[in-house]
Amino acid sequence: MRFAQPVVLWLLVLLPGIALLWQYGYKRRMAFLQALGDLDLLRQMPSRFPRLQQRWVIIPLVLLPFLCIILALGDPRLPHGEVRLRKGTLDVVVLLDVSKSMAAEDYGKHSRLAKALEFVKQLLPQLEGNQVGLVTYAGASFRQADLTDDFDALKFILDHWITVEAVAVGGSNLAQAIETGLEIFPTESTREKLMLVLSDGGNTSDSLQAAMTKAGQLGVRMVTLGVGHERPSRIPLYDPERRFKGYLEHDGQVVMTKLNAEVLKQIADGTDGSYIPIARSAVLPNIITQSGVVHAGLLHQNELKLYQAFLLAGLLAFGTQVLLKRL
Repeated sequence: MRFAQPVVLWLLVLLPGIALLWQYGYKRRMAFLQALGDLDLLRQMPSRFPRLQQRWVIIPLVLLPFLCIILALGDPRLPHGEVRLRKGTLDVVVLLDVSKSMAAEDYGKHSRLAKALEFVKQLLPQLEGNQVGLVTYAGASFRQADLTDDFDALKFILDHWITVEAVAVGGSNLAQAIETGLEIFPTESTREKLMLVLSDGGNTSDSLQAAMTKAGQLGVRMVTLGVGHERPSRIPLYDPERRFKGYLEHDGQVVMTKLNAEVLKQIADGTDGSYIPIARSAVLPNIITQSGVVHAGLLHQNELKLYQAFLLAGLLAFGTQVLLKRL
């Protein structure tokens, strides 16, 4: 539990003073009754619940309403519901590898690219109220969408435009993809910048290090997501009717491909980001709330307000006090 207005809790220092005032009033009342008659005789008058008239019962009932009011003014709250990203705080650019190796079916009957697309579509609702851009790349990179909050349009692009070899140039040029993604971010923006790289890896080069350095200078945090597995896989080929034709070959040998996690880890480490592998499990990770993805200040959790409960407790204490006086 936390208090949204903790400064109000300083009023708790008044409670001892209230107790002393009640003690002073009690003594004045006893002195007044003694002036009117024999106080010992008054004390012998029958009471239904004499023990409930003692000061150790009355004083807490006097202080409890004041305590409850102060705590209610402090606006007590309990965490309630899932942690979500604050709206209008983040710009995200997704780099999506569409090279030939992304056709490898490392996820049952689903290819690496199909799993990556599923991940991005699941991610979009978590980014509601923020902006997302999209870059596809292989040997070259292409801006599929500039930053937008129109997620329906993004889903249409993901469903209909993104295929293996959607970029005609072969290979997997991560450095150029990062450069293209950085161009999408506005230079004059107070939003946090996040770049998500979904790939099965690539080759290291001097140009990759230069792109990472530029990302760091622009304040872009990079989170890399490893798509695929480190066990070598074949790349299946299909005709336009999705009928299996065989496996990709080079010089008469079947081409084998596997996840190159080291490159992706290097990119994440070099930009204060994180590396997250996408496992075979059906449940995809909610990366936005994971440590090292976005700053904690961009996340919030719905809270249950409790001031009504404290006010009710104070009212019950006051009513009990009034009732005891009449017994």
